[in-house]
Amino acid sequence: MRVLRPFSFALVFPGILAGLVGCGPAPGLQPEATSIWVAPASLAVPADASFFDHPWPSDLRLEDGRVPLEEFPNPRSVPILSQYISTMDRRLDGFSPAAAGYLRFDGPLDPKSLPHTPAEALSAAASVQLLDVDPGSPERGSRRLVSVQFRAEEGVYYPTNTLAFMPTLGFPLRPHTRYALVVTDAVRGAGGGAITKSVELAQVLGEVSAESDAAARAQVELAPAVTEIEAAGIPRASIVHLAVFRTNDPTEELFAARDHLRANVPAPVADPGKWVVGGTWDSRTEYIGLYGPSPNYQEGNLPFEKPSDGGDFRQENGGPAVVDTFDVRFSLTVPNSASCPMPPDGFPIVLYAHGTGGDFRSYVYDGTARSLADQCIATMGVDQIFHGRRPGAPKDGDTSRISLLFFNVNNVLAARTNSRQAALDEVQRARLFTESDVEVPASVSVTGQPIRFDGSRLMYFGHSQGGLNGPLFLAADDQARGGVLSGSSAVMAITLLHKTSPSPSIAQLVKTVFLSLKAEEEAELDLFHPALSLAQMLVDTTDPLHYAPRVALSPREGMAPKSIYMTEGVNPDGSGDSYSPTRGIEMHAIAMGLPLVEPSQFPIPELAWGGPGMVNISKLGLSGNLADGKATGVLAQWAVPEDTDGHFVIFRVQEARSQAAMFIRSLSEDPKGKVLLP
Repeated sequence: MRVLRPFSFALVFPGILAGLVGCGPAPGLQPEATSIWVAPASLAVPADASFFDHPWPSDLRLEDGRVPLEEFPNPRSVPILSQYISTMDRRLDGFSPAAAGYLRFDGPLDPKSLPHTPAEALSAAASVQLLDVDPGSPERGSRRLVSVQFRAEEGVYYPTNTLAFMPTLGFPLRPHTRYALVVTDAVRGAGGGAITKSVELAQVLGEVSAESDAAARAQVELAPAVTEIEAAGIPRASIVHLAVFRTNDPTEELFAARDHLRANVPAPVADPGKWVVGGTWDSRTEYIGLYGPSPNYQEGNLPFEKPSDGGDFRQENGGPAVVDTFDVRFSLTVPNSASCPMPPDGFPIVLYAHGTGGDFRSYVYDGTARSLADQCIATMGVDQIFHGRRPGAPKDGDTSRISLLFFNVNNVLAARTNSRQAALDEVQRARLFTESDVEVPASVSVTGQPIRFDGSRLMYFGHSQGGLNGPLFLAADDQARGGVLSGSSAVMAITLLHKTSPSPSIAQLVKTVFLSLKAEEEAELDLFHPALSLAQMLVDTTDPLHYAPRVALSPREGMAPKSIYMTEGVNPDGSGDSYSPTRGIEMHAIAMGLPLVEPSQFPIPELAWGGPGMVNISKLGLSGNLADGKATGVLAQWAVPEDTDGHFVIFRVQEARSQAAMFIRSLSEDPKGKVLLP
């Protein structure tokens, strides 16, 4: 176990500190404070040491390439947090591409000397910079957008004088890539004086001789990164604080499971004896049936309510393995009007995925079946994970219990994996049309003829929970052309802070159950909070943020970019969606490369610092604005109707419903699709 080597800052003479100031912009400034940088060593942790006396994240903390968590702060000894830490200790092979990190100083900083915006951190003269220092990275030597926050006072989870940083929301770091967070001597103390590097950091940088084995080892391990930092224009003499860390890849387990499924699991088929007519309307007919097999990769006791129940993907011989299979009931609505005759190759098909509390017929109830049938599109709905007749679903269909099972704050393994299993469900469901060529039998069809579907024109429509699973499916698999995402939020830390519906409020559970904060202590809770940073890292695997770039910007090898129409219900003050926080939807869109449609309802600050920008839709529509003209995508904001929640604008704002349906129609006609004026 690597721990922190005791180091007494009281023994550092001011004269030594002054000699380590470096080449600041104002020579002669008196040292005011010093960075705290303690090298990990195999010694007992001193009673007065803080976990963050060594930077977090840091490759120097790794043990056999894994992230040890056993000493991560849990000041209230909260059982759930302890369970998270013990369960995930040494499971991750690197640090989060999105979570916050922490550096300490022995005195307060002047916030005015820190970058005021993430864009300022892109300057070679910035006091805080986040650099790609990986020799194998295509972005080697580049600066990344980084957001910073300094906290002088002690909190429940914060030590004094902590500088928190994170990759700017919407701009996650590359997977399996080494980065360096550098604080330079351009930073100032609260009184305007110089900030100096600790003697131990000076030893690690090679400016003075190493006085311990720990410092000598750290010098060797960090030397390549320091060389890269200097090549980027920052002399080592100017470095006053430093964190070097390698990211993990939150997507790789799902991608491996998808590949295993496609190669090893038989394509599903519909049970010929289960077809029935669900209902017929003026423009459509609904058929109900059952298909299988659908593979389950989660091992343990469904519905994985508590940690001892498991819930992680099964691994055998170094790869994913199927635990068992199940059958899935479905509803399939087909256009039946004279204006929508069945094409020679069959109807285009949309896979609809409902939100928490829905079921296999939700798309019928919410009007999507009709709006898509009017566009000559067939739609299929199924029970999502923990819903309806799915294995492990509550028999009473209680929405609150379903929500707790899916997001599962009680069991981190299930929380990391439920959404990934739901994405695999969609991979298998799509194969009904792309491989099995499912048909409505002539004996059941109201036309007396078989009804066929064109698997080459398959799209996806995900709302709420379906909007969380969908990006994972679209990133991992190549069967869909793209689709519609409604109430589709990303960044788990945002969800934990702001998701209040359905009951019970996740945001309230985090404050009281997960962190055990008193009312007067809740002010310390924000996106930079150490406990939220830990949670973000642990459930990165299920966060759409990390899958978003793989949908259109950088698809998996051999896969085409996909087109996406995303909606957000938002008020002029930025509020609006209590189920999928608006900020999370906006960050998801940025990570996916979706520009904001003008006129908009609420400005997105991050667009000023980079990303997809804004776009107008002309009378001819918008097409080919992504992936070098190969795909189309936008984020469309809609005003929230009175007495409703912005989560449902795609169903309750006719223009939003119409624009989504027309987008699906265009996507069925052309793989890159087109966004038309509603």
